[in-house]
Amino acid sequence: MKKIGLFGGTFNPVHNGHLNLLRQVQAQMQFDELLLIPSHLPPHKEASDLASGKDRLQMLALAVEDIPEAGVCDIELHKSGKSYTIETLRKLRRLFPTAEFYFIVGTDMLLTFDEWKQWRDILKLAYLVASSRDEGEYERLCEKAQKLDRERILVLKTQPFPLSSTEIRRKLKAGEDVAELLPPKVLRYIEQKGLYR
Repeated sequence: MKKIGLFGGTFNPVHNGHLNLLRQVQAQMQFDELLLIPSHLPPHKEASDLASGKDRLQMLALAVEDIPEAGVCDIELHKSGKSYTIETLRKLRRLFPTAEFYFIVGTDMLLTFDEWKQWRDILKLAYLVASSRDEGEYERLCEKAQKLDRERILVLKTQPFPLSSTEIRRKLKAGEDVAELLPPKVLRYIEQKGLYR
Protein backbone atom coordinates (compact mmCIF):
# COMPACT_ATOMS: atom_id res chain seq x y z
CA MET A 1 0.00 0.00 0.00
CA LYS A 2 1.32 3.41 -0.97
CA LYS A 3 2.25 5.67 1.97
CA ILE A 4 1.60 9.33 1.20
CA GLY A 5 2.76 12.13 3.49
CA LEU A 6 0.64 15.29 3.36
CA PHE A 7 2.07 18.62 4.45
CA GLY A 8 -0.33 21.53 4.36
CA GLY A 9 0.11 25.16 5.27
CA THR A 10 -0.03 28.72 4.08
CA PHE A 11 3.62 28.60 2.92
CA ASN A 12 3.72 32.38 2.75
CA PRO A 13 6.56 31.96 1.83
CA VAL A 14 7.93 28.41 2.11
CA HIS A 15 11.23 28.58 4.04
CA ASN A 16 14.14 26.45 5.25
CA GLY A 17 12.27 25.59 8.47
CA HIS A 18 9.55 23.88 6.43
CA LEU A 19 12.14 21.98 4.36
CA ASN A 20 14.14 20.96 7.41
CA LEU A 21 11.00 19.49 9.01
CA LEU A 22 10.03 17.75 5.78
CA ARG A 23 13.46 16.10 5.38
CA GLN A 24 13.53 14.92 9.01
CA VAL A 25 10.01 13.48 8.84
CA GLN A 26 10.79 11.77 5.53
CA ALA A 27 13.99 10.26 6.95
CA GLN A 28 11.96 8.64 9.75
CA MET A 29 8.75 7.76 7.89
CA GLN A 30 10.04 6.86 4.39
CA PHE A 31 6.92 7.95 2.51
CA ASP A 32 6.50 6.76 -1.07
CA GLU A 33 5.23 10.21 -1.94
CA LEU A 34 5.05 13.61 -0.23
CA LEU A 35 2.41 16.14 -1.23
CA LEU A 36 2.76 19.77 -0.16
CA ILE A 37 -0.61 21.51 -0.14
CA PRO A 38 -0.81 25.31 0.07
CA SER A 39 -4.06 26.42 1.68
CA HIS A 40 -6.46 28.81 -0.01
CA LEU A 41 -7.63 30.65 3.11
CA PRO A 42 -6.42 29.04 6.34
CA PRO A 43 -9.20 28.87 8.97
CA HIS A 44 -6.84 29.56 11.91
CA LYS A 45 -4.87 32.49 10.53
CA GLU A 46 -5.34 36.07 9.48
CA ALA A 47 -4.60 36.25 5.77
CA SER A 48 -3.12 39.74 5.43
CA ASP A 49 -0.14 40.06 3.03
CA LEU A 50 -0.89 36.62 1.62
CA ALA A 51 0.85 36.04 -1.71
CA SER A 52 -1.40 34.66 -4.45
CA GLY A 53 -2.06 30.93 -4.55
CA LYS A 54 -0.24 30.75 -7.88
CA ASP A 55 2.89 32.38 -6.43
CA ARG A 56 2.88 30.22 -3.28
CA LEU A 57 2.43 27.06 -5.38
CA GLN A 58 5.30 28.07 -7.67
CA MET A 59 7.61 28.84 -4.71
CA LEU A 60 6.79 25.43 -3.21
CA ALA A 61 7.54 23.66 -6.50
CA LEU A 62 10.93 25.41 -6.65
CA ALA A 63 11.67 24.61 -3.00
CA VAL A 64 11.12 20.85 -3.32
CA GLU A 65 12.82 20.28 -6.68
CA ASP A 66 15.69 18.49 -4.90
CA ILE A 67 13.49 16.23 -2.75
CA PRO A 68 12.72 13.25 -5.04
CA GLU A 69 9.53 12.06 -3.27
CA ALA A 70 8.03 15.54 -2.96
CA GLY A 71 5.55 17.30 -5.20
CA VAL A 72 2.97 20.05 -4.87
CA CYS A 73 -0.81 19.70 -4.90
CA ASP A 74 -3.11 22.63 -5.73
CA ILE A 75 -6.32 20.95 -4.53
CA GLU A 76 -7.09 23.65 -1.92
CA LEU A 77 -6.40 26.57 -4.26
CA HIS A 78 -9.42 25.67 -6.44
CA LYS A 79 -11.99 26.12 -3.71
CA SER A 80 -13.66 29.28 -2.53
CA GLY A 81 -13.74 30.16 1.15
CA LYS A 82 -11.68 28.59 3.90
CA SER A 83 -9.62 25.42 3.63
CA TYR A 84 -10.61 22.65 6.02
CA THR A 85 -8.46 19.53 6.36
CA ILE A 86 -11.44 17.17 6.45
CA GLU A 87 -12.69 18.40 3.05
CA THR A 88 -9.22 18.15 1.50
CA LEU A 89 -8.74 14.61 2.82
CA ARG A 90 -12.10 13.48 1.39
CA LYS A 91 -11.11 14.80 -2.03
CA LEU A 92 -7.68 13.15 -1.82
CA ARG A 93 -9.28 9.85 -0.78
CA ARG A 94 -11.26 9.90 -4.04
CA LEU A 95 -8.03 10.54 -5.99
CA PHE A 96 -5.98 7.91 -4.11
CA PRO A 97 -8.53 5.28 -2.98
CA THR A 98 -5.98 2.73 -1.76
CA ALA A 99 -3.25 4.96 -0.29
CA GLU A 100 -2.45 5.34 3.39
CA PHE A 101 -2.36 9.05 4.34
CA TYR A 102 -0.12 10.64 6.97
CA PHE A 103 -0.91 14.27 7.75
CA ILE A 104 2.13 16.15 9.08
CA VAL A 105 1.49 18.73 11.81
CA GLY A 106 3.57 20.90 14.12
CA THR A 107 3.25 21.35 17.88
CA ASP A 108 0.63 24.12 17.91
CA MET A 109 -1.55 22.19 15.47
CA LEU A 110 -1.59 18.99 17.52
CA LEU A 111 -2.23 20.82 20.78
CA THR A 112 -5.39 22.41 19.31
CA PHE A 113 -6.32 19.48 17.06
CA ASP A 114 -9.48 18.61 19.00
CA GLU A 115 -10.82 22.08 18.08
CA TRP A 116 -10.54 21.33 14.33
CA LYS A 117 -13.62 20.73 12.23
CA GLN A 118 -14.59 17.00 12.44
CA TRP A 119 -11.23 16.03 13.95
CA ARG A 120 -12.34 12.47 14.70
CA ASP A 121 -13.22 11.97 11.02
CA ILE A 122 -9.81 13.32 10.03
CA LEU A 123 -8.23 10.51 12.06
CA LYS A 124 -10.35 7.95 10.22
CA LEU A 125 -8.93 9.17 6.91
CA ALA A 126 -5.30 9.79 7.91
CA TYR A 127 -2.71 9.19 10.57
CA LEU A 128 -1.37 12.35 12.17
CA VAL A 129 2.41 12.72 12.29
CA ALA A 130 3.31 15.35 14.86
CA SER A 131 6.75 16.82 15.21
CA SER A 132 8.08 18.96 18.02
CA ARG A 133 9.40 22.30 16.76
CA ASP A 134 11.11 23.43 19.98
CA GLU A 135 12.98 21.75 22.84
CA GLY A 136 10.83 20.25 25.61
CA GLU A 137 7.70 19.84 23.50
CA TYR A 138 8.04 16.12 22.87
CA GLU A 139 6.49 15.04 26.22
CA ARG A 140 3.57 17.47 25.82
CA LEU A 141 2.85 16.12 22.36
CA CYS A 142 2.97 12.51 23.55
CA GLU A 143 0.48 13.32 26.32
CA LYS A 144 -1.89 14.98 23.86
CA ALA A 145 -1.58 12.08 21.40
CA GLN A 146 -2.37 9.57 24.19
CA LYS A 147 -5.45 11.58 25.17
CA LEU A 148 -6.84 11.89 21.63
CA ASP A 149 -5.94 8.64 19.83
CA ARG A 150 -2.75 6.70 20.54
CA GLU A 151 -3.29 4.43 17.50
CA ARG A 152 -3.63 7.16 14.88
CA ILE A 153 -1.26 9.88 16.12
CA LEU A 154 2.49 9.40 15.83
CA VAL A 155 4.89 11.78 17.58
CA LEU A 156 8.37 12.15 16.11
CA LYS A 157 11.47 13.61 17.71
CA THR A 158 12.95 16.16 15.34
CA GLN A 159 15.71 18.72 15.70
CA PRO A 160 14.07 22.12 16.13
CA PHE A 161 14.61 24.75 13.45
CA PRO A 162 12.47 27.66 14.66
CA LEU A 163 11.64 30.01 11.83
CA SER A 164 8.45 31.85 10.94
CA SER A 165 7.08 33.12 7.65
CA THR A 166 5.81 36.22 9.48
CA GLU A 167 9.36 37.14 10.53
CA ILE A 168 10.67 36.51 6.99
CA ARG A 169 7.99 38.78 5.50
CA ARG A 170 8.90 41.46 8.03
CA LYS A 171 12.59 41.22 7.07
CA LEU A 172 11.77 41.30 3.34
CA LYS A 173 9.62 44.40 3.84
CA ALA A 174 12.46 46.06 5.77
CA GLY A 175 15.00 45.13 3.08
CA GLU A 176 16.96 42.86 5.47
CA ASP A 177 19.03 39.88 4.34
CA VAL A 178 17.08 36.59 4.31
CA ALA A 179 19.47 34.50 2.21
CA GLU A 180 20.06 32.04 5.10
CA LEU A 181 16.32 31.56 5.69
CA LEU A 182 14.99 30.74 2.22
CA PRO A 183 15.93 28.27 -0.52
CA PRO A 184 17.94 30.27 -3.14
CA LYS A 185 15.39 29.60 -5.92
CA VAL A 186 12.54 30.84 -3.71
CA LEU A 187 14.43 34.02 -2.80
CA ARG A 188 15.15 34.63 -6.49
CA TYR A 189 11.45 34.17 -7.32
CA ILE A 190 10.40 36.60 -4.56
CA GLU A 191 12.87 39.20 -5.84
CA GLN A 192 11.80 38.76 -9.48
CA LYS A 193 8.12 39.09 -8.60
CA GLY A 194 8.61 41.86 -6.02
CA LEU A 195 6.64 39.90 -3.38
CA TYR A 196 6.28 41.01 0.27
CA ARG A 197 7.72 44.47 -0.37
